Amino acid sequence: NKLSYLINIDRNESNKMNENLKVSTIITTYRRADMLKRAIDSVLNQTYSNIEVIVVDDNDEKSEDRKNTEEIMTSYANNPKVKYIKHKVNMNGAAARNTGIKNSTGEIVCFLDDDDWYLETKIEKQLEFLCKNKDYKAVYCGWHRNGKIVIPKRKGNLGFELLSGDSLIYTNTIMMWKNIAEKIGGWDERFRRNQEAAFLLRYFKYGFSIGVIEECLVEFDTSDRRNQLDSEKNEEQFEFYLREHEDMIKKLAEFDKNARKKIYSKRYRGVLLYHLKSKNIINAFKVYIKMIKYIPIMFNKDIIVYICYRLINKDICNY
Repeated sequence: NKLSYLINIDRNESNKMNENLKVSTIITTYRRADMLKRAIDSVLNQTYSNIEVIVVDDNDEKSEDRKNTEEIMTSYANNPKVKYIKHKVNMNGAAARNTGIKNSTGEIVCFLDDDDWYLETKIEKQLEFLCKNKDYKAVYCGWHRNGKIVIPKRKGNLGFELLSGDSLIYTNTIMMWKNIAEKIGGWDERFRRNQEAAFLLRYFKYGFSIGVIEECLVEFDTSDRRNQLDSEKNEEQFEFYLREHEDMIKKLAEFDKNARKKIYSKRYRGVLLYHLKSKNIINAFKVYIKMIKYIPIMFNKDIIVYICYRLINKDICNY
């Protein structure tokens, strides 16, 4: 009881220190009106109170999904902390997040997909981190997804890790100073996949580092996969992702001559496995042939390492 009392005192002092900072949470929604309320309420129920919720509706204005979303949003019409913005046509998640940033009034921005939700101390703990660690302009945290808790440990410039896929930083886990998000040009609206990675690579290009909170603060719901790309489009997006970041890959190769091979091996391993998961055997075989002609030893090794890792199937993952 005494420990709980001291923790509450510390939390109250932290809130007093940061209470003048408003945190804007941008929730993008597309075809998931039935899940939206849970996401919104998870932000409104945060232990940190100086917040606003910006819901960006990315459904076509004449669609049934728009009607369903509008119906859900009527229950928040009189809530001064909730702002509802509608796109006329579907523009994609990156464009919707940029709309949210432009319409936000907070000094801090964070992001949330409509099918996921925050644990109640997420905003408080991340804001406290940014206020205490001025060298970091952004911070991310751990998450619970597909029955596994992931506790990240890596911090700093994670450009190589994001290009290779060695580290994952999901959209919902990110908090950033708004002026920094604006300075780097926001989200790259050309990307249909790897949007958060492309966003953070822009961030790292400016020389910024990202901090980490080694704690699970976000819950993911992967039950609705309607917005998922098919395996062929997934491969196209990864090719685009690597091509558009060629300058960063070249720079990394100046310090590690095998950087390009490592990045391509791990990324195309993921592409191959996604084809297999989608039962697209022909395309999986084409990717395999392509990569063993380029980097046979490394590619086969990466596949074996991944399979062994999945067989271990740990409940808690550390990155």
